[in-house]
Formats: sequence, structure tokens, C-alpha cells
Amino acid sequence: MEQGKAVSSIIILSVFSAAIFATRFLQPQITAPYVKYAVPYLCWSLAILLAGILLRRKGPLLKAVGITHQPLIGVAAALLFSLPMLIGFSVFFEFATPSVTTLLTKSLIPGFFEELFFRGFLVGSLIAIAGWRFLPAALIGAVIFGMGHWFQGATLVQAATAALFTAIGGLWFAWLFYRWSHNLWIVITLHTLMNGYWVLWQVDSTAIGGQAANLCRMATIVLSIAGTEWWVRRSRKRSLTPADSPET
Repeated sequence: MEQGKAVSSIIILSVFSAAIFATRFLQPQITAPYVKYAVPYLCWSLAILLAGILLRRKGPLLKAVGITHQPLIGVAAALLFSLPMLIGFSVFFEFATPSVTTLLTKSLIPGFFEELFFRGFLVGSLIAIAGWRFLPAALIGAVIFGMGHWFQGATLVQAATAALFTAIGGLWFAWLFYRWSHNLWIVITLHTLMNGYWVLWQVDSTAIGGQAANLCRMATIVLSIAGTEWWVRRSRKRSLTPADSPET
């Protein structure tokens, strides 16, 4: 790894780690519920701003994060991929009436900020700016993302299961983000919708779920993988110019 990319790696990982540790340190000190809730998202946002200053490459950082990349296409794809969960949950579970605050705090806000920080900033920057390959960048993000959900389990087995499920989910989100050319909107929308369906149909109080919920979730994952590969191949074929096309 050349020196510039090594320095970029150190900056990205250091700023990311500092934001995680700041969150862990500050949250227990705060008693006000809304302030306590906002601490991670504030720390993560400041970390991205700091990285942009230290890297001195704000344009490439925004491109790496993917926040400016084809939002309409990303939202449309996520809506399609989430249909198995939407349809399955409406069949297997009873619809609830959560408050707007619950939907914001358990779906929209975490869906946006978790993808911005873990997939956009960490995975995107390590690949596009620091020159990492996809797998090591995605694995680091997935492991940390999974460990961050350890608290959801009441027992050791439940905690480990919740961490494993969210780590796998983090790896899947990273793959989608990468395959869609760093389109952050597809993973933001999909994450938000999946969380929202989980709340709207009162599926489970943790990310574990039961057999029916996990079958619906697996169907969404399979559809997203198949749909993504179809889209990538279609895009490659359309990008071929007549001069590039193979002779018949």
C-alpha cells in the first residue's frame, strides 16, 4: 500500500474508532433520554466532518460515501427488494399502531445514520480513498456493527445471536452498497424499511425474530442479490459502445 493510502487508512480508522469510543464514554454520563439517544449520531456526524478536513479531499469523500449518487434509483430498488418482508409480515403478523416518534427513533434515524457511518463512511472511504479491497473493509464494518447490537440480548445466547444476525446484515448491506457503485440510498432506504416493517408488525423486540420473520427476511436478501446482479449485468451491457461490442 502506497504511503498516501496508508495515511488515509490511519485517518479513517482513527476517526471512526474515536467516534465509537466517544459514544461509549458519553452515553452513560447523560440522563436526558433524547440527548442520550442523539449522542451516537452526533459523534458519527462530527467524525465524518473531521475526516473530510483531515483528508483534504471533500469531493472524493462525498463520492466515496455515496450520498450524492442516484438517490431515486437507490430508493426504487430498495422498495422493490423489501416487498417480500412487506407482504410476508402483513400475512403472518398483526399490524400495530406505533407512534411517529417510535418510527423515527427505531427506523428512519438509525437507518440513515448507521448506513452513513458504517457503510458510507467506513466501507466507502476505505475502498475509494484508502484503496482497500471490498472484503476486509466490509468485514471490519460488519463485525463492529454486529457487536454494537450485542445489548439486544437478555441472555448470552440471545446477545450472540443478535450480534451475528446484525453482522451478517452489515456485510450484506456493504455488498449492496459496493455492487451499486457506492449508492448509499439503496442501503439507507432498505435498512429504514426493514426496521419500519419490524416495528409496524411488532415482529420482535430484538433483531432475532422467529421462523416466519426470518423466512421473509431471507426472501428479501435473495431478491436483492438476484436483482442487483441483474442490474449490474444490464448496466454493463448498456455501457458498451458499438466499438466495444464483440463482433458477431
